[in-house]
Amino acid sequence: MLDPTFVLSQASSRLGFLIWTATSSGADRRFIVGNPTQLLGVPDETPDTLAFDDDWPVQIAPPQHLRKLLLQKARAQGEARCRYAITVDDDTTCWLEERVCFQEGAWNGIIHRLTPAESALPLPPALTRMVRQLFDPLPDYVFLARRASPGAAFNFVYANPALLKTLRRETDAWLGHSPETIFAPADGRRLQQRLAECESLGLTQTVDDILHDGEREHHWHLTLTLLESDNTATPFVVGRARDHNELDTARRSAANAHRRLRHLLDTSPAVLYACDSQPPWELNHISRNLSRLLGLDTDADRIGLLDRVHPDDVERLHAWLKGFSTQHRERRTLRYRLRHSRGHYLTVQNEARISRPIREGATPELVGTLLDVSREAELLARLEIMTERIPGLIFQFKRDINGRYSFPYLAGNDRRLHTIDPSLLAADARLGLERICRDDLPTVMTAIERSARHRGPLSIRFRLHGLGGELRWVTARAQPEPNDHTGATLWHGILLDINDQIAQETHLRELTGTDDLTGLANRRRLNERLKEEMSRARRHRHTLTLILVDLDHFKRINDTWGHLAGDQVLQGIGRLCLDTLRQEDVVARLGGEEFAILLPLTRLDDGRRLAERLRQCIETHDFGLGEATITASLGVAECRADDDIETLLDRADRSLYTAKRTGRNRVISE
Repeated sequence: MLDPTFVLSQASSRLGFLIWTATSSGADRRFIVGNPTQLLGVPDETPDTLAFDDDWPVQIAPPQHLRKLLLQKARAQGEARCRYAITVDDDTTCWLEERVCFQEGAWNGIIHRLTPAESALPLPPALTRMVRQLFDPLPDYVFLARRASPGAAFNFVYANPALLKTLRRETDAWLGHSPETIFAPADGRRLQQRLAECESLGLTQTVDDILHDGEREHHWHLTLTLLESDNTATPFVVGRARDHNELDTARRSAANAHRRLRHLLDTSPAVLYACDSQPPWELNHISRNLSRLLGLDTDADRIGLLDRVHPDDVERLHAWLKGFSTQHRERRTLRYRLRHSRGHYLTVQNEARISRPIREGATPELVGTLLDVSREAELLARLEIMTERIPGLIFQFKRDINGRYSFPYLAGNDRRLHTIDPSLLAADARLGLERICRDDLPTVMTAIERSARHRGPLSIRFRLHGLGGELRWVTARAQPEPNDHTGATLWHGILLDINDQIAQETHLRELTGTDDLTGLANRRRLNERLKEEMSRARRHRHTLTLILVDLDHFKRINDTWGHLAGDQVLQGIGRLCLDTLRQEDVVARLGGEEFAILLPLTRLDDGRRLAERLRQCIETHDFGLGEATITASLGVAECRADDDIETLLDRADRSLYTAKRTGRNRVISE
């Protein structure tokens, strides 16, 4: 009967495929079937020296870090695939397809060689007919691109009439040409990169791009999709583009029509008015919805708006009106109170500007709107009360298109945080950012940039210099708004002092990971450090040694001198270990009279010598028990590639048991 392993090995060699598997961390990747040297064209030892998500050394870019993207997609979606070209030797380039599956905490993958296309550039007749039937009638711009051979550049193999018309090109001036020859070189290289990413990962690419064709500029919304007609290595990439220039023009036209309509409708919540630009500012026109705002008739001859202004606001309003001039036509805004026909006052927002004369020789008018903002004013008043009572600061944080930062709004009553004049921060946020601890500033700026890029919430802890220069922990939580027309990003958030909370959390962490008697790490903390150091040792191929220490005849000490003396001995052992060992070593009390010592970057022989030195120190140390001598037995074990925490502890424990059984007061290693 044939050996299945032998059959698979022969099949993989002839058919050109490779099967691999790995644990969840990727540290234990193994090639189960196939010869990576033969398929990938790399030396025997090379695959074992590469990180789990590295590209192969002979892999042809773009894009770089392709296998890392592949593994990230597989972890997120369960499975993924990609294609890439490799150089087998100086004269041979071939394409590979890699499929990866991540299920039940394990990786499984297969890499196989793709057959080359028989005729890479021309469209097959059947496909040509289908493409023309589908794409020729479309008003959108459509093209197909394909590589002539593995590693070669993309060339266009089809363009629909709409695209050829907008680019003013004939079919012969398009087919077989690369993006770099059709568009500006930089634009063509950028399009080549996107075509390669779409082909490699099989992912639809949707981007907004600007492509230059001579003196003309095309603003395209571009969608790239992979079209696989067979199992060859050079599939087609279909591009579909829409021109943003026409869309932007239509949007601007619609926006202008909307604004004109809004100002013409008397049902608008804003009251439109026009008056003389000089005292006494006689009213010339006002919209009919004034009756909804103040309950007044809209007959301009009988309206005395200035007479209805709250007495406390009259002087401020007159000064505002006198500030308008025909030389400065900028828009200005003022809020004040107007009396309703029923006797109560409303807060209105008056926004106005000097208009250009409608006809030659006419006097310029003051044109504006009155909007009821009573509800908003009430909410703002409540907000001011709330901001004075919250234990922190409410802020607006802005980044403009040039990367400058500012705090347009800052309010609150926490004087430990609010130590800089808000007017200074409104112009430049650097005074506030300079108060952030230097070690935390890179993390803060990275979080800000990530929030701006992905439009996600900002939530970060960092240290801030207080009034006396002391460092205090704070937390900032904010939500960004979309970019406005200037490209700026604005966050709305709150800054809270959490120094006491951090202190309590630190104390709790120390309590949960510290032995009460000796102050050493406890078993829980030891297991956490073992997990970290074993993972680091596997990843970087480092050594790691564990020592277990058990005091000999410790019960006699308690029985003879009492438990208080026994506790003092245990504390002394802890101090002795810390004084004898290195700073990076971890000393833990497992319970009773048993201790554990974790030695990173230490081989078994070095760990044994260190254990022997510690044994001698314990034997010769004066613990204050008269002539009584304290001794210890020690077991030493070095971490192996297949060890987990329990197996490493078990091997060290067996060495410790051997030391106890063979006479105590000695060191035994594996």
